[in-house]
Amino acid sequence: MKDERASLPRVRIAVIGSSRVGKSALIVRYLTRRYIGEYHSNTDLLYRQTVPINGTPVELEVIDVSGSNSDKFPAEQIQWADACLLVYAVTDRSSFEYATEVLSALKRAPSSGSPAHGPAGAAAPMPLALLGNKTDLDHLRQVTTKEGQAISAAHGASFSEASVADNSGDLYRAVDRLLSEVRTPQRTRKFSVTKMLGSLIGGATNNSQANRSGSVVACPRVPAPTRPALAAAAP
Repeated sequence: MKDERASLPRVRIAVIGSSRVGKSALIVRYLTRRYIGEYHSNTDLLYRQTVPINGTPVELEVIDVSGSNSDKFPAEQIQWADACLLVYAVTDRSSFEYATEVLSALKRAPSSGSPAHGPAGAAAPMPLALLGNKTDLDHLRQVTTKEGQAISAAHGASFSEASVADNSGDLYRAVDRLLSEVRTPQRTRKFSVTKMLGSLIGGATNNSQANRSGSVVACPRVPAPTRPALAAAAP
């Protein structure tokens, strides 16, 4: 039987942030409505799922960029993606500073535009979103909402705060908004996450919005320039 997903339009999202900000929990919560708690991986993970975007089924691929290597700029993962979601914890200022640094680099990089996001032959800015997680720990907050709003506005990114642990509706709205900004056909990508190391999780999950099925696989690490090289590239 022919795999119906093979003919669906594809959208690729890179989720970037420091370790322990809740990236993996956020992705799993969005795709399956389940909560996995704290999860730490030394490798990038690829999540593949069929989801509805503006009422149309889309093959969604999400790369969870390992935060254990946050001293590296994830250049190739960003080049692969159609949009980027930057995640930090409102309880961790250093994670906010890292997300800010990546946003700044994306704004400086001339390759951050993509034909996938604009009219034929024209490049438009890549859709970006900044999300502050762990609002359920507001008593431990180190980053104010106004700071997140200001940084997002300065870099042309949408902004949200949410609690993955509390299943905040703002989480779903933030990701849905980012996905709705991506247009097809997709851009040309310089690295492929189809070179998988093996299947970790698979199966089908139903939710109140649509039937979703997909899998999670480990991706090979890709080389990327260090932060000093990134800073040197600034105009």
